[in-house]
Amino acid sequence: MESLNKFKIITIIVLCLFVFAVAAMYSNTKDASQSKMEMKQQEQNEQAQENTNNSDMADTPQGEDRLSNIETNLSNLNMRVDELSSKVNNNSSNGLDCRIIGSMSGDNIEQLSPDAAVEEARNNNSEIVISCSLQ
Repeated sequence: MESLNKFKIITIIVLCLFVFAVAAMYSNTKDASQSKMEMKQQEQNEQAQENTNNSDMADTPQGEDRLSNIETNLSNLNMRVDELSSKVNNNSSNGLDCRIIGSMSGDNIEQLSPDAAVEEARNNNSEIVISCSLQ
């Protein structure tokens, strides 16, 4: 005991606290990364299940109804654009020709067919771009 002085005891205590702190950080990091990996795996499984359900849905009567509803909505939208164009033409002396040219993605206009633009807007919650020109 005589060889142990206060300095050596304090050094041993500091080293033990350091080892304890490193072990606690390792344990918390390990638990956090493991739970994060489990959540990622669960999300991937849910997404794969959803994709499977969506692809299977097209083969079911409900899926066919859904597809026909989408086609009906697209044709209704095209008719409404044509109707808007004709209303503008009737109210304007110069006449305008309006049509869907694409969708907005960020600050860029992505040129698509009218049906594809509507579908893109639905899926990605983007805006439809309509162009009107003088006839």
